[in-house]
Amino acid sequence: MASVEGGAKDGMDPDEKARGDVFQRLKAICVPLSQLALTLSREANADNRFKVVNSLEDLAHTLSTIPPEVYSAQLGDYVFFPLSHLLRLGDKLDDRTTELVLQNLELLIRNTWGKNLNPELGKQMCILITFFIDDGTTSDPSRCRKSVSDETKRAGARALLQLFRAASVSKALRDVFKNGDNIPTLAHTIAVAVKILMDSNDVECQLAVAECLRVLLISVIGDGDIIGTFLPGVSSTLCRIITPSIKKAHFKVLAKCVELLALLMAHSLPDNDLDEMRDSDATGSISRNSASNMLADSSVTMAESSSVAMSRHISGEEQSGSSSNGESVSMMGLRSKAWLEATRHQVKMALDPVTRLRTHQRPEVRMEVRNFCARLLQTCFNALENCRSVFLITLIFLSSDSDYEISFESFDFIRNFGRDNEEVIDLVKEGVYGWTNGLQRTLLMQDEPRKTALLLELKVGIDLLIDWGLDMAFLQEVFVSNFLDAVPLTAAETPKIVASDVITSSDIVGLQKGALVENSRLEDGTMTFPSLDMQRMIGANATEYLEQILENVGISTNGQRILNDCIRIASDSEISLHNQGVAYWMYMHMVSGVRKSIEVLEDDSTRRLLLQSAENLNDTSVAMIQGYLDNDEMSPEETTIVLVSLEALSLSAEIMGLDFKLSLMDILYPVLNLVASRSIQIRQHAYIALNNIAIATDYFSLSELLVDNVDYVLDSISLRINTLDISPRTPKILSVLIKLAGSSSIPYLDDIIASIFNLLDNYHGYSRLVEGFFEVLKAVVEETSIAYLTATLAIENEPCKTPPGIWDLENLLTEIQRKPEVILEDKEDPPTEEKDDDGAGVESNEKKASDEDELGKVLAERDKHHQETPEAWTSPVPKPWYVIVKRIANLTKYYLSHESPSLRYQLLDLLHTGMPILATSEKELLPLINDTWPSIAQRLSDPEFHITVAALGVIADYSKYSGDFMTSRIEQLWPSVRALLPHEIPREREGRFSRPAQIYIAATACICTFVRHTRLKQETFNSILESVGPFLRYNNDLRQAMAEISSDAVWLYFNV
Repeated sequence: MASVEGGAKDGMDPDEKARGDVFQRLKAICVPLSQLALTLSREANADNRFKVVNSLEDLAHTLSTIPPEVYSAQLGDYVFFPLSHLLRLGDKLDDRTTELVLQNLELLIRNTWGKNLNPELGKQMCILITFFIDDGTTSDPSRCRKSVSDETKRAGARALLQLFRAASVSKALRDVFKNGDNIPTLAHTIAVAVKILMDSNDVECQLAVAECLRVLLISVIGDGDIIGTFLPGVSSTLCRIITPSIKKAHFKVLAKCVELLALLMAHSLPDNDLDEMRDSDATGSISRNSASNMLADSSVTMAESSSVAMSRHISGEEQSGSSSNGESVSMMGLRSKAWLEATRHQVKMALDPVTRLRTHQRPEVRMEVRNFCARLLQTCFNALENCRSVFLITLIFLSSDSDYEISFESFDFIRNFGRDNEEVIDLVKEGVYGWTNGLQRTLLMQDEPRKTALLLELKVGIDLLIDWGLDMAFLQEVFVSNFLDAVPLTAAETPKIVASDVITSSDIVGLQKGALVENSRLEDGTMTFPSLDMQRMIGANATEYLEQILENVGISTNGQRILNDCIRIASDSEISLHNQGVAYWMYMHMVSGVRKSIEVLEDDSTRRLLLQSAENLNDTSVAMIQGYLDNDEMSPEETTIVLVSLEALSLSAEIMGLDFKLSLMDILYPVLNLVASRSIQIRQHAYIALNNIAIATDYFSLSELLVDNVDYVLDSISLRINTLDISPRTPKILSVLIKLAGSSSIPYLDDIIASIFNLLDNYHGYSRLVEGFFEVLKAVVEETSIAYLTATLAIENEPCKTPPGIWDLENLLTEIQRKPEVILEDKEDPPTEEKDDDGAGVESNEKKASDEDELGKVLAERDKHHQETPEAWTSPVPKPWYVIVKRIANLTKYYLSHESPSLRYQLLDLLHTGMPILATSEKELLPLINDTWPSIAQRLSDPEFHITVAALGVIADYSKYSGDFMTSRIEQLWPSVRALLPHEIPREREGRFSRPAQIYIAATACICTFVRHTRLKQETFNSILESVGPFLRYNNDLRQAMAEISSDAVWLYFNV
């Protein structure tokens, strides 16, 4: 018999077996829980409460682990039985027990009853759950019936959510909730939920409550009249939640509240229901005022009826179909035209906190604001006609959102929704016209967010009109005039001026490698121009939006007419400089917009417009720049025109490409003239313009552009020099050309350099002119040195030709013996024999004379051979380049005594720069040193200490590259150098750049150099050691140099 039963059991359906196992598990929990519930009703001590909590936790865990297919309605009824005993206790349950009971109810509703839930039981469940999560303050904030935690409220909200989800898919249950008799029940539930949503600080609880309200009002009720009943109270609370000054809600809660508010308005105020609304409040069983107050009134009623309903359910009594307050309420025909009019105004007031969220930092919130506006525009376009502009402006603002999805969906909605909607088009036109007229006021705003919002609205509004292909003739006149009045386009009020008239290498390096230029370099090698002063005055964002607006206007149907207006104003000399500059700036950015449109959509007419505009930019810019050449005293307005013209030239080159090469002969000299300006703003703009022109015309670099077109610039400069039409900027232009073009330009400068030498001879009294031309010559030397850097480095690192030492008798005799003898070419004299006095074998005087004549002939022939065959050039620097550098260096001796300290320093610096080049040919170097030495030595007594420092550096260079050639000169100069040495090392507090410190550093460095490279007499060395002795302990380089000559002498100095 047992085997038969076992076989039957083994053949049981798997689902039945699973249900049996689950039942046994639940039975082991539910039976004790029922007993504990009964015990708790009699004796509610801590021990019993603890046991109940543990049982409820086990039950919740078990229910959450049961597979969905095992659940059944019967299983739910079985589990609900012990829970019903706990529900009878009502307020006697502590908070944790209530939370666990509600959690188990949620699991039962979701998994067992679901859409098959008995409608009457569902209504009672709603009353029960509402009762447990209501702390009593809903009807009277001053009366708190009990304390309910956020965890319990969250569990109750989730239970209600499952109940309403079940009702949304069950027609019978849905009809019960929509029945007018049950409206007070729903009103109380909604009032409690809204109170929790407002007061709770638990995000999960708030989200559950908000979702619960959404499902109840939209999915379960869904009736416009009923939703309209609850609209005032619920929307008021939602607006308070999303108002930051009242409650700082979590971004998820904000998004959920905005979504709920939109759904409520869309369902209670749809355009489809407008025809069904009554003309007055004369009919209907409930007045508009009583309906709007029901949400508050129902709180009191339902606080009492919920306990009655709970008792009836637990006792098993059936409730009739009457309402809990004994009244039958009909909601049909609640909404009327008067109600609609009153609601419109309330809704518009409620929009303010919602639209403020368009600038919220979280994209989730901004997306819900976008959905809010789009939904209400689509659904309530006529019902909320007073709010259309608010919705449109918000969507227009969001069309420029930083989040691509938000911006795209916002713009796309307006574009599609308004394409055939005349009312939307009129609203956009009206907005654009108003924003344009208020542009000046907008740009002067101190409120940056508000300013940004208005500019974005203008930009998107124009974009929409362009997208719809509408005629913007209504905007043409006011657009240009308002831009001219509003845009504060000007250079800095005090243009940045460099102190010197000379363009130094550091200035060019600053242009080429400065932080600003490096940071603005784009992928294609072009550079963006530094901003004008407008960014400082109205902000970077506002400037960017203005430029985008102009770019978009350029491609509009009326763009060409506006372009013509702008170029006409820019070229009219009768108009103010400010308006000329602004009009040209507008024209340039509109042309830029046309160019960008060509990259997206090819169009022949647009391409012709673009090329014509590029030619206009070129011609107008050259004309404007020509009027301000050689002018370093420009006003801010004039500076602005020059800066905008340079930007326009760059844009013209980028548009025309290789065709722009035909214009290089006209623009290179003017732009180089501006690179030589004393204004840093103009200098920087001009350099960037040249760089961009080089890239646009397919040159590898700016240097290649200048070398390839150097004749254009040199012709202009030569004409000025030859006609004596010379300004202080002329040599600066040459310097700029040489430094930007590099050494490749030097072969083209022969005639210019010859002219400079003549000018220096004839106009040496003009200090500024002389300084400028010597800066040109220095640039030649610098670029030559850079071109042959490898060769000069080899000279730098070459070891001393003679080891360091001291001239004494022994090494002096050795050096004399090393003198070369005169060797006759391929001639060997036969050995002569000494003969007797009788004359045998002794040469006669005639023979000696003939030999001497023969020697003279040989030497003469050799000298003639050397003259006919000059020595090969051994320097790695080409002889023409070397000769230029040498001639420049030799010219300095005539000007080292000039009254201008800056010129004297400039010449010494030039010699220092040129020495590595000159040292590549010792034969040419030594005569140069001999010629320039007196002038250099005199500079040690110069009243300007920085010139003395520079002279010491040149003396060190001479010693380094000429070695023992400098011996006698150093011997004579030593007293003057010794006089410069301080008695003690300069103090640190005086600073490294103080006069004593600079003299000390330069003098000791000079001593180190000539001690290492030039042999000195013993007396001179002893004198040097005695003079620098106090510094040896602190100057390692000096001590090492002295020790290389005589380590014993240094040791004795320290130890004797």
